[in-house]
Amino acid sequence: MRLLLILAAAIILAIAQSPCQSPPLWQGKMIEFDPSQAFARRSDIFYDEANLRIAIYDDISYQGRETYTFDLFFFAKAKYYSLNLQTQACTIGPLNDPFPVIEVPPGSNLTGQYYIGVTGVPNDYVLVNRYEDYNGNYYGSWTALGCAPVSAFINTTKYGNVFYNFFDIQLGLDPNIFTIPKQCA
Repeated sequence: MRLLLILAAAIILAIAQSPCQSPPLWQGKMIEFDPSQAFARRSDIFYDEANLRIAIYDDISYQGRETYTFDLFFFAKAKYYSLNLQTQACTIGPLNDPFPVIEVPPGSNLTGQYYIGVTGVPNDYVLVNRYEDYNGNYYGSWTALGCAPVSAFINTTKYGNVFYNFFDIQLGLDPNIFTIPKQCA
């Protein structure tokens, strides 16, 4: 009996520590920044993992200059469209990068839980799981219910340290957001 209780506790602990499954279809807001490059990006993001496509309205600040764009990334077609909202100029090009799955990276470990918000006020907080790898290349926070992204720090060889914050996540999206702008036809 004691062995069964220990085994049950071990299984429950393993399930609780396994990375959660992120929603495959959502929209929300994202802030990305890289202080070493004087780079900040404020975005409305539309994420469709099933069809391998992402749409982003961007407000990018890079070394004191502001740029506003609407970008469509069609990974299954290996093509992107970028419409400069200030000039209405459109750039179309090949897309060689793999689809960026927004998920708790494989091999990450649950390292803690915490609340965002005020726990003494009803409905004014959310429980968040913190995951990280032990190489120092990733740590991130995801909602305990629903596994929506909250924040992430990623150390990459191509871009260095990049920080992301996500908020106002809503499940589902309007598929018309993926309509190619007339300026790009």
